[in-house]
Amino acid sequence: MESAAAAGVVESNGAFRVQVRGADAAPVPPADLARLFPRLRPFSPRFDRLAQSARIEVTREDELVGLAIYLRAEDELRVPELAVNPGPGNGRREVLNTLFDALEVACLAGGHRRLIVTPPPAALAMLQRRGYELIREGCAGTWLEKRFQ
Repeated sequence: MESAAAAGVVESNGAFRVQVRGADAAPVPPADLARLFPRLRPFSPRFDRLAQSARIEVTREDELVGLAIYLRAEDELRVPELAVNPGPGNGRREVLNTLFDALEVACLAGGHRRLIVTPPPAALAMLQRRGYELIREGCAGTWLEKRFQ
């Protein structure tokens, strides 16, 4: 079993536990991926790629309620895949805020000056209030960025 230090625990409070996991960590369990990405065909190439990717996980009472897949590129951290499934007793906004708090900390801790995300449509207004700006919008989704000095 992976230790908390090896998993990169960012925050653990009464509500949520946040962990940063590298691509070498144990894969995301298929049941969790299927619940978080219900339109994704199980065991497709994309499903397998998500299971093995570097990620930030938000859990509550040992249930995965938020997941952000990230890629490092020069001075930016890219988040091409993000999903939340808060379940009973967890507000969607609280899970998203916890996930984006962790992404911003990870971005800064990694020395990156730009965080690029493809958020769920319901999160656009919330992210714009957090300082994210629209950089691309199209049929493949919406991309937002936040720059850090």
